[in-house]
Amino acid sequence: MTCNNDLGYLNAVFNELHQTGEASYQNSFRNIRPVKIQEREMGYLEMDQIRAIFTELRERTTNPHAFLVARLSLETGARWSEAEGMTLDRLKPYRVTYDQTKSGKKRSVPISKDLYQTLKAHLEEHASFGTSTISAFRRAVERSRVKLPLGQCAHILRHTYASHFMMDGGDILTLQKILGHSTISMTMRYSHLSPEYLEDAVKFSPQAPTA
Repeated sequence: MTCNNDLGYLNAVFNELHQTGEASYQNSFRNIRPVKIQEREMGYLEMDQIRAIFTELRERTTNPHAFLVARLSLETGARWSEAEGMTLDRLKPYRVTYDQTKSGKKRSVPISKDLYQTLKAHLEEHASFGTSTISAFRRAVERSRVKLPLGQCAHILRHTYASHFMMDGGDILTLQKILGHSTISMTMRYSHLSPEYLEDAVKFSPQAPTA
């Protein structure tokens, strides 16, 4: 995935150089195809795993911000960096606004009254969450003995929010807006978790009984 990202960045640089007239030679990377990567199954946490990790965060983590960053990510589906970057001016009753997003577009997500009050008090005291909370979260996961899919620690709470949203009957288009996906194809990765999706697999199969 990193190789494909680097290739995309290099192509973008060459395209910009041509647009500005800084380069007249051809893009050396134009014919290089992205590496085909098998899409990994995205994991999510069950309720007992959530409790185990958050118990570690609450009771044994010395970082004063990690628990609340994790809670914000879990309750709004935010990327860890988005939750960690929350500041008081982006907090309103009863919603948070993420403006440092991957797509570059702002999005607002409703939150509970309890989370709003907790965030407000914490940010009034500390101003920000700092930048080292993910390390504290990783250590809490290790202590909890919860096994996460390889490479998904930073995104596991976002995946957990989206997965439970769909399993509880949430709408895929609403989820797209909450997660801030630029295309619905990104959000469709969670669609198979919808109860209706599973029922339709039987209802519309070739062997389904006809009326």
